[in-house]
Amino acid sequence: MQVTGRAPLPAPRSRVWETLMDPEALRRCLPGCQKFEPVGPTEWDTTLSVGLAAIRGTYSGRVRISEQDAETSYRLSVEGRGTGNRIRGEGVVTLADTPEGGTLVSYTGEAQVLGPLAAVGQRLLQPAVKLLADQFFSCTGAQVTARVSS
Repeated sequence: MQVTGRAPLPAPRSRVWETLMDPEALRRCLPGCQKFEPVGPTEWDTTLSVGLAAIRGTYSGRVRISEQDAETSYRLSVEGRGTGNRIRGEGVVTLADTPEGGTLVSYTGEAQVLGPLAAVGQRLLQPAVKLLADQFFSCTGAQVTARVSS
């Protein structure tokens, strides 16, 4: 399943990058995050409780950031399991300046779902993934704004 999206954030790239690299900001913004413990400088063990349609459940896994090009892009890898399902995904997050002085965050990637959840099909999973991404970037925008104000 392809995953793509964009989120305009009201701050310069340096501030957005700083927020996206801050483990505490990530923990606060991951929807349903119950655990976010470092296992390396850019890798975390996670537990998320998700309550969206067929994706409902608790998933444990790992999040990793790699191939960082400061203030420009990074690769995000996610693995998780829960309730007989496995989810794997990998994508690239890019940051670009907007004419208004903010930052446009774009993401593109591929997600693979195995187990009973896969039977739900892309038709139902795609909107759920989009909603979770929108929640994450809405929260990230709030974190960026809080950093700008302080």
